[in-house]
Amino acid sequence: SDWAERARRLREHAMNVGAAERHRSTLPPAEQYLEVGYNFRMTDMQAAVGLVQLGKLDDVVRRRRVLAANYQSALDGVRGLRCVADPEHGEGNYQSFWVEVGPEYRLDREAVLERLAAADISARRGIMASHRQPAYVERDFGAVSLAATERLTDNTVILPLYHQMTEDEQRRVIDVLRAG
Repeated sequence: SDWAERARRLREHAMNVGAAERHRSTLPPAEQYLEVGYNFRMTDMQAAVGLVQLGKLDDVVRRRRVLAANYQSALDGVRGLRCVADPEHGEGNYQSFWVEVGPEYRLDREAVLERLAAADISARRGIMASHRQPAYVERDFGAVSLAATERLTDNTVILPLYHQMTEDEQRRVIDVLRAG
């Protein structure tokens, strides 16, 4: 029913493309947020498992930071690619790892996504700009210009990064990006 569909959409931030569809897709879908939603995707059972997983959190974050450092080191000299990095005032957990595809790179962002997909590597469009999404545009906050956010929305790619990622898997991603 329409209500059930809307409830499923609302629990995933009101994204118009569900998780199953996103994960089945070869190329990343261009999702939209048609209304303001929530992050209500956790059941009680998942919460119980999550409590156990908290005991592993430090190791997981440590591994993600190693993988992020590998990306940063391997892509540092690639003209036109800029990797996310820790700010001076803190340290990230690298829940996501993005690269900004600049005009000096051989490919634009969409071509990078296509090249990665052709190599059977799952990547996604980067930073989402809330103020561009229909759910927020319709709230009429007035003309909003967020230049840095908009640049990152238009030019970033989220690369695969998960704590079980092997060096060989990461090397495949790096090789595609270095080859352009």
